[in-house]
Amino acid sequence: MSSLSTRVVVLFALVAIFPVALTAVVWFGMAAWGGDETNREAELVERHVRMLDEQRDVAVTGLCRDDLVVDRLLTSRTEDTPSELDYDRLFRGAMRGAGLQALWILDSRSGEVIAAGHTNRIIGRDGSALIRQARLAGEQPFTLTLGEQDHQKFVARACTIERGGAGVTVVGAHRFTDIRALDPDRILIVDEASARDLPIAELADAEGVAKAAVIWRSGIDRAVPPLFLWMGCVALLALGLALLFGGYLNRWLQSSINELTEAATRIGAGDFATTLREGQPGAFRATATAFNRMTRDLRNAQEQLRQTERVAAWQEIAKRLAHELKNPLSPIRLSIETLRKAHARSRDDFDALFDESTKTILQEVERLRQIVDEFSRFARLPAPTLRETDLREIVPQAVSLYASEEVAVSAELPGHPVRAQVDPDQITQVLHNLLQNASDAARKAHPNGGGRVRVTLEEMLHEVRVRVEDNGAGIPDDQADLIFEPYFTDKKGGTGLGLAITSRIVTEHRGRIDVESRPGKTTFTVTLPQ
Repeated sequence: MSSLSTRVVVLFALVAIFPVALTAVVWFGMAAWGGDETNREAELVERHVRMLDEQRDVAVTGLCRDDLVVDRLLTSRTEDTPSELDYDRLFRGAMRGAGLQALWILDSRSGEVIAAGHTNRIIGRDGSALIRQARLAGEQPFTLTLGEQDHQKFVARACTIERGGAGVTVVGAHRFTDIRALDPDRILIVDEASARDLPIAELADAEGVAKAAVIWRSGIDRAVPPLFLWMGCVALLALGLALLFGGYLNRWLQSSINELTEAATRIGAGDFATTLREGQPGAFRATATAFNRMTRDLRNAQEQLRQTERVAAWQEIAKRLAHELKNPLSPIRLSIETLRKAHARSRDDFDALFDESTKTILQEVERLRQIVDEFSRFARLPAPTLRETDLREIVPQAVSLYASEEVAVSAELPGHPVRAQVDPDQITQVLHNLLQNASDAARKAHPNGGGRVRVTLEEMLHEVRVRVEDNGAGIPDDQADLIFEPYFTDKKGGTGLGLAITSRIVTEHRGRIDVESRPGKTTFTVTLPQ
């Protein structure tokens, strides 16, 4: 007989011998247990609310204190110079990375909403009322009501940074629904708590006046039951047995819940490397898998944000370089052409020497112009125009342009359409850049033939992947982290912008690009959402 069967038999025997006594013990025991459980669960909720407050404070003060994008925005408004940065998109990534559900960037003087990390339909572009509340609240959290539903109500935190006559106010917030996320049935936000409720936190408006309370409402009635309920328990011995097994089951579940809660707390503190054990005994095996997938997505999103910030910084460098190089090109070229015409009647040997020198100079001038044009295209790369596209049509067209005697280029495509929401022109440019680099690497490693490039198209769950693989010499370890940086190249005559443009296009498609390299094989993988 198994251990569980033995315990069941013993429990039934006790119920049969001492029905009345057992009923009383079970009831009072469960009442006491329910009170302890309620207190423990209320403590979890209190930690959750406190974690959200700390997360909100850290996120907002961090944006005001040392965020590069906020600093760039304030500098632009101080100098009254236009900026080509997409602040909505940049702050959307900052909002998600910080765990906020709403983020407003406002002019602290006019109340204009400069940028928002969420949908702007919540308050539009007039944030004067929000500015007034932020000023009243100071550094204290305050409630923000934009409608009657919980998802239209927020707990917000604001800070203001001023410089040179310009000021920016940052307001970050969590929805009421996020506060109730642990258990929406038991965690309530009410105007006034009742006697059966456990108060968790008080929510005040911008003036410090209490407007609502976060409470935990237990589903267990801990009052002593009437006599007829006791008699009912005696008649229904099976109910007492079920309650016992329910307590045992709840304790088993509680261990898994505690592990999940601790992991979520670490995630809230920024430790995106946190994972749960998969395949271990527990109540939430599927939840552990989903949780680990979520942390992996958070790490990828954080890396994409860093790539976006690097591209934005190099974009400014590219524009400045283009401005500096374009100005002298036209007069240099005009002067050289004038000199050639003026000396056309000189001695034959001098003319040949002079003509050869001027041709060389003109070639260098043309090369400088190409560099400038590449940087200009990089700086003015338009936002993608997304439409449903079958990638099976784009990949073969790009592959057909790079086949040669020295390098064999092949494509592996699925037998069905692979559709994704992309800009076909920009994705074609990505393929051209990757195929050109792969062909050059394979040709350089195999100058007498034998170079190979293979393109693979795969459809995964909610995403597509394009792999470009070559049998070149590979990427040195000290260059692996630099290949996507603007102006980095190891090819003679290269501008160093091909992979930077490629990375930017993929990022603006909400995708990512990864590279794996070892001697004799390099693989670039482009992952795009469907």
